Amino acid sequence: MSTTRILTKDIDPSELNELFCENQKSFYLYIANYAASGSNENQQDTKPLRLHQIENLIDCIFSPNMHWSFYNAVLDTDIYNTMEKYHRNDKDKIIKRILSLASDYKCPMRVRVKSTAFDTVKLLKHYGFFELPQMNDEFQYFDFYHSDIVLKYDVKSDVKIYELNDSTQTDCRMRKFEWGYVLCESFGFRNPEIYGPFYANVWSRVEVGPTKPVRMFIAVKNDQVIGGCHVSFANGIACLFNVTILKNERGKGIGKALSQAAMISARELNYRYMALQASKMGAPIYKKLNFKSIPSYKTFVKIATAAWYYKIIEILLVMVGVQRLQLFIKIIQKLSNNFLVVIIIGMIIVGIYIVTMFK
Repeated sequence: MSTTRILTKDIDPSELNELFCENQKSFYLYIANYAASGSNENQQDTKPLRLHQIENLIDCIFSPNMHWSFYNAVLDTDIYNTMEKYHRNDKDKIIKRILSLASDYKCPMRVRVKSTAFDTVKLLKHYGFFELPQMNDEFQYFDFYHSDIVLKYDVKSDVKIYELNDSTQTDCRMRKFEWGYVLCESFGFRNPEIYGPFYANVWSRVEVGPTKPVRMFIAVKNDQVIGGCHVSFANGIACLFNVTILKNERGKGIGKALSQAAMISARELNYRYMALQASKMGAPIYKKLNFKSIPSYKTFVKIATAAWYYKIIEILLVMVGVQRLQLFIKIIQKLSNNFLVVIIIGMIIVGIYIVTMFK
């Protein structure tokens, strides 16, 4: 089958989420190959990520001492099936090794699990992983063959959107470094003095460009990076990642323009489908661009730290259940947008559960 036929073939929406997760795995591994590998042990100590392949089977990425990171991940959506496929009877040993590394690196672990992987869900729950709440319309896709939308982007004259290229731009590394801080601010991390340098360090190392597996577009204003996104091409589809804008630059069409720049690059390469994982804020924008929903995978997390506030979150999710917690969050959001009210209500609930536990 020719490359063109592979890129343009019909794909059922139910299969697109699996392809997206496979693409995301390739995306993370590409990042880790730059940000986790060292030529010697001393250099390895300075790297922001650690990459391990457990028993030559399960790829895992760790972010040492980071309480939360996109790159703390087990890169397999059906661990149980993978171990069965290779006739491994030491499943407990493999899981315990993953948890041991997470403990050594003092970071949580995240696992995305396909909806049909019931045995994997059972295995993860047995070892204390809990399911995170997920919003509706989180996974979305775009079919270039069934859309008449005109792809063009317009932004104000003081904003410039362009693609980064390590091979031709001398300031490319600096721009990627700046974008790391934008990512941190955009996602509202509470410790920017920690996460800003971390993400800047990771991305300044990763090669990007038109001939690389990962392409990167940025928005620049007054010679400063104010936003950016990544697009990767693997497994027959294009995937959009990390569309981020500084908070004070939102609502100006910059995120939409970055998304369209990435979409144009995919169309020029004859890709039929683009998939993404939308944030709550980004989901309505993609709907306007004619993206459609696909089933989301479940996300499970195991918290390695013993910090009391993380343990309370874990207790709540286990005792209340992810579906009830999602419903409760929606009710609170409808009742009030006042952050203080939400915090007070949350503290009351936590107090009730703690009292219940120690009765």
